[in-house]
Amino acid sequence: MIQTLPKNITFTQGVGSLACVRLTDKGMLRWYADCCKTPIGNTLATPKLSFIGLLRTCLDASNQSIDASFGPVRVWVNTQGAKGEPKPKSVGLARTVAWFMRNVLRVRISGSYKHTPFFDAERGAPIVRPQVLSSAERARIMELVQASPLVS
Repeated sequence: MIQTLPKNITFTQGVGSLACVRLTDKGMLRWYADCCKTPIGNTLATPKLSFIGLLRTCLDASNQSIDASFGPVRVWVNTQGAKGEPKPKSVGLARTVAWFMRNVLRVRISGSYKHTPFFDAERGAPIVRPQVLSSAERARIMELVQASPLVS
């Protein structure tokens, strides 16, 4: 995932296909393209804490590498949930917290947190109504994830 500020995100087309889901009624917003089910990223439920974790799969597949566009990987966090062995070591949690605090506070103070393609600036609400999954839907998704050949 690539952590950035929503003000840095621009959709050149397809914004009408933007959708989001929440695992619970208080959970993060998980944005995706409804037309092709491509995951885009995760935001908090309010634009006032402005950041997005972009999934690599949603980024333009140009000739330029992800590292060339965003720089090398500097942080590994939440590694306890990694599949396979050996699990990677967690590195850079303090750096992540510092980045979050510095950048989120800066855009909050400047008001630029309102510049986001995911939220209506006047209402502070997501531009589309999030679908909240039922417990049965969450259980079914977890079954599918656990059965996936990518999960070992």
